Amino acid sequence: MAANPAAHSDTVSIALTSGRLHARIDRAHWPLEALCDFAARDNPRRAFLVVSRLLGRHIPAKPSTMRASTRDLAGLLEADLPGPVLVVGLAETAVCLGQSVHEDYGRLTGRSDVAFIHSTRQELDHPLLCRFEEPHSHASTHLIYAPDWGEGLTARFRSLILVDDEVSTGTTLVNLATALAGKLPALEAVRVATLADWTGSTGWLERMPVPARCASLLAGKLEWEAGAPLPPETASETFDRAALALGAMTRHHNFGRLGRTDTAVDVDAIAAGLDLPPAARVRVIATGEFTYPPFRLAEALEAMGHDVVMQSTTRSPARIDGAIRSRLRFSDNYGTAVPNHIYNVDLDDPRVTIICHETPEGSVDPELVALLDAMTIDFGARA
Repeated sequence: MAANPAAHSDTVSIALTSGRLHARIDRAHWPLEALCDFAARDNPRRAFLVVSRLLGRHIPAKPSTMRASTRDLAGLLEADLPGPVLVVGLAETAVCLGQSVHEDYGRLTGRSDVAFIHSTRQELDHPLLCRFEEPHSHASTHLIYAPDWGEGLTARFRSLILVDDEVSTGTTLVNLATALAGKLPALEAVRVATLADWTGSTGWLERMPVPARCASLLAGKLEWEAGAPLPPETASETFDRAALALGAMTRHHNFGRLGRTDTAVDVDAIAAGLDLPPAARVRVIATGEFTYPPFRLAEALEAMGHDVVMQSTTRSPARIDGAIRSRLRFSDNYGTAVPNHIYNVDLDDPRVTIICHETPEGSVDPELVALLDAMTIDFGARA
């Protein structure tokens, strides 16, 4: 899918119910239409949503397409970054993306000194490494916990790779890098790896605590023309509550919140044990921040010859508009009392549906399970 970067700027205008978005494309390794679409959302800080086609979240995506994008993105990073290297994925959207970039960067470079951790909005009984804010988000506070590998490795990281699905102003990533810099005394280089860099400049990189560069599959600039105020939706109440809500996990297994130095996820036995008919049509649904093991399961099923798509539940409120064609609303399996959503599920598409979760058995809303006639897999019980 990778292509030569565009040699000239091109602008696309997108009409949404909340206004009009102008997307200027300056450079593209992947074309805009393969990378993302757009929608309106109930968020007074930012009334539009960039809807990725590559994350397997709001829009169902094939695992092989997701993997191709992370491999291409990892390939844009220098192989000789000073090591050890720490890769950080941002919750909730870029947890799987970050862990996949970590995996592909190690494969492409042959390096064994690359570790991974992701931010979270879940409170654990574990010491914090740092916290930072994502100003325009529906839930602005991020937590990063002290890694299980101990202070020895943390003190030696010389390079930091920050992974997010898209960058609009760079403020969140500057906040993250600044928060981490005080905990990484040997830090000398920051790299941002993102599917789309919409900042239109490098000024935000100059605010990083150490020299920084950005690698992206597409670079350009978004300009927003606000339309008339939209009538309130129930989802607008979700923004007010989600802005303050952190979950409190009663059971936790380290799938990435406490740091990983490996990429191993044992999903082959799970895939084989599903006993699916040949060439089955399958929908794998990840839940919230728990996305990377479900992605690896989806990959394994696709490798077995099944027709697989992946998507994820989310707390992020979006309107039915543009790239968002349908929305199911249900309770949060993390127990925050903040409504969850899953978008663009085609109920007329007869797929075997598998909902993957890390929370205790029975935590997934039974109405969602019944509506999708889904089986559930408790990865936490298998960890």
